[in-house]
Amino acid sequence: MSHILIGLAAILAFVLNLVVLQDQSSTVLVAVADGPIAQGTVFNLEDARFVPVAADFAGIDSLLTQSEASSSEGWIVDRPISEGSVIDAAAVVEPGAPSGLRSMSIPVNLEHAAGGAVRSGDRVDVIAVSDGRASYVISDVGVIAVADLNGDAFGAIGDYYVVVAVDAEQALALAEAMASGAVELVRSTGAPPVGNSNGP
Repeated sequence: MSHILIGLAAILAFVLNLVVLQDQSSTVLVAVADGPIAQGTVFNLEDARFVPVAADFAGIDSLLTQSEASSSEGWIVDRPISEGSVIDAAAVVEPGAPSGLRSMSIPVNLEHAAGGAVRSGDRVDVIAVSDGRASYVISDVGVIAVADLNGDAFGAIGDYYVVVAVDAEQALALAEAMASGAVELVRSTGAPPVGNSNGP
């Protein structure tokens, strides 16, 4: 009789473990605002708590899951979120540039961009020529991305773009320079800063 009871107990334990595993695998943890989150706030995991939602819930793909929240920490909240609201994945967006800067694309020919040697993470200066005189428009700004020379990332083959991080004033100065004509992109990684110019 004792052998039968032991066998039944083992079967019951197996069934209970199976139920627990099935319950865990059938839910997904999604982010809920632990308090009000203002638009423009830098997202941190402390801003959210995570609640289980059925994995077969129709809108699960649009919600911010725990794994997505971890990889999105430091991103920007794109819209205000009230306390207790489920956080939509689209509400947290990757910043365009680090440290609250703006990202701006500079279309330039390879021969005017250090021969295409500029890479993401480099520092660059931008020079413009007006009335036969060259001057620095912006200097020592960070490169966020560059065009794929194979044409996979930035449009047609042969196009070359360098995306830089700039502040609001630098963006205006750069736009004016590009509107006036071609600009020269100087790879300045490791070089001393240009006097009387600024750059993030």
